[in-house]
Amino acid sequence: MDTATARALIELDTAFYRAHAESFSATRQAPWQGWRQVAELLRPRGAAAGALSVLDLACGNLRFERFLTAELAGRTLTFHAVDNCPALMDALGKESAVRLHTVDILDELLAGNDPLAGIPRCDTAVCFGFMHHVPGFELRRAVLDALLAHTEPGGVVAISFWQFMQDERLACKARATTEAHAAELPGGSGPTVPGGAALETGDYLLPWQNSEHALRYCHHFEDAEIDQLVASLPAGIVREAARFSADGRSGNLNRYLVLERTGRGRTASN
Repeated sequence: MDTATARALIELDTAFYRAHAESFSATRQAPWQGWRQVAELLRPRGAAAGALSVLDLACGNLRFERFLTAELAGRTLTFHAVDNCPALMDALGKESAVRLHTVDILDELLAGNDPLAGIPRCDTAVCFGFMHHVPGFELRRAVLDALLAHTEPGGVVAISFWQFMQDERLACKARATTEAHAAELPGGSGPTVPGGAALETGDYLLPWQNSEHALRYCHHFEDAEIDQLVASLPAGIVREAARFSADGRSGNLNRYLVLERTGRGRTASN
């Protein structure tokens, strides 16, 4: 994907979350079903199964922090929570266990910078509800590199990939909204998309609360794309530890990937 299109899609999502942070956060309070499987993988990890440091990339309203604190009660947890929308971060961020970092992750990556510079390596890193907002393979790979670079050897990285086209209602909305509005994007060709000049296969525009004026760019992931991302990672420092589907009424709206950082080799980000 060309940089101009990527920037346009990123700005679309940034503007959406700035304008709709309150209504979006109100609908994002309950934990995801898949997080419980992630928590089970984390139980035996950390210093002597006691302290555990967690990097949360694109943390949103910090509901994963609330969930994990309750799920691993009795553990000493330290969170580094990263997002570019402070309006989504609630009062939990005032607690000493949560260190907030306001960073425009994708803008920093496009500029060739490490968006997590200054954040120490953590025992685990998570990224939920964000990869579908990352346009293009190279930028998605850069997000994975940044996560791995800030994870301790022996630690795990857990990522979710939204597969919204498996839901008939969401799929209908995605097709209709994309056909109606893709021409408004740089290089867009209107009703011929997805697959127009601006968008790639799997790229869609989704409305928020049925408003045609509140649009988000989202990418639907096929398993083959996840396979391609895993295959592109450096050999010898990472292995796939788990992959499973969860969430939504159907139990398959998110595909989770869990990677283990196995060695001290270098990723593209360190």
